Amino acid sequence: AEIRKAYHRKALQFHPDKNTTDHSYFCLISEAYDVLSSVTKRRVFDSHGEDGLKEKCNYIFKMDLTRMFSELCGETDFLLSQKHDHRRAKKRPAFDNFCRGPFENRPKDKEVIKELALTLEELHTGLTKRIKITKKIESERSKFRVVERILEIKVRPGWKDGTRITFEREGNVSSDAIPADIVFIIREKPHPVFERVGDDLVYHVTLSLRSSLTGTDISVPLIDSTSPLDVRLPPLVAPGTTKVIPCQGIRSQRDAAKRGDMILKFAVSYPTSLSETQIEALQRILPEE
Repeated sequence: AEIRKAYHRKALQFHPDKNTTDHSYFCLISEAYDVLSSVTKRRVFDSHGEDGLKEKCNYIFKMDLTRMFSELCGETDFLLSQKHDHRRAKKRPAFDNFCRGPFENRPKDKEVIKELALTLEELHTGLTKRIKITKKIESERSKFRVVERILEIKVRPGWKDGTRITFEREGNVSSDAIPADIVFIIREKPHPVFERVGDDLVYHVTLSLRSSLTGTDISVPLIDSTSPLDVRLPPLVAPGTTKVIPCQGIRSQRDAAKRGDMILKFAVSYPTSLSETQIEALQRILPEE
């Protein structure tokens, strides 16, 4: 009951008929009422916030505001019924022109694509990016004002190149089109050491001919440690051979407690020339096949 009363009071105060220059607050309080008046949505919101609503309930505010007023006040246009101002009723913009209701009467602006370049380390650990955007909002007499907004992207461990993050209807606001979605596409920066394949990391190792034949010790860098891993290689490592080091890859997007593997991929560097003495020594040592 208190939520209904508070919403009724604020809706009257910020209704588009009274505030023709800025409808954003009216939209915000309407969305807040939609969430807080539902026991299920409010419980998720209290525990997990706005991101939890989107992730756990797939929530998008799409309520028909005219129907909301009808349920709340018993009238389809409670403000105009109080004023009997039919001339204003013809001129005022529909609720759906400014809030996320059914937009069947208007086209939607083309989505705005932006790229977000991240390092392999950032995609492994995850982080939060705060990105400032500017948008135009139509005000009175079809004039536009420019506003700034901060969009927060919570990058989860294990996200891959091409991951899309959509902020619905965060584009320019006008009365003749639905605001565009702003879509950020994750781009993985090239890494100087590793090659990523799914959740696995590939580390290329080039061995000398001698090391490939006799075995050797190598140091392998790790994605989340400054201390390398010492690995003993046995004799006779052929070109193209691979060795798997479990659980030293990228964290899994589905379960950050799990990780991919590190894959060592070997190449062999052959000498460009041999002396007669070296050739004779190799002929004595190496068997003919």
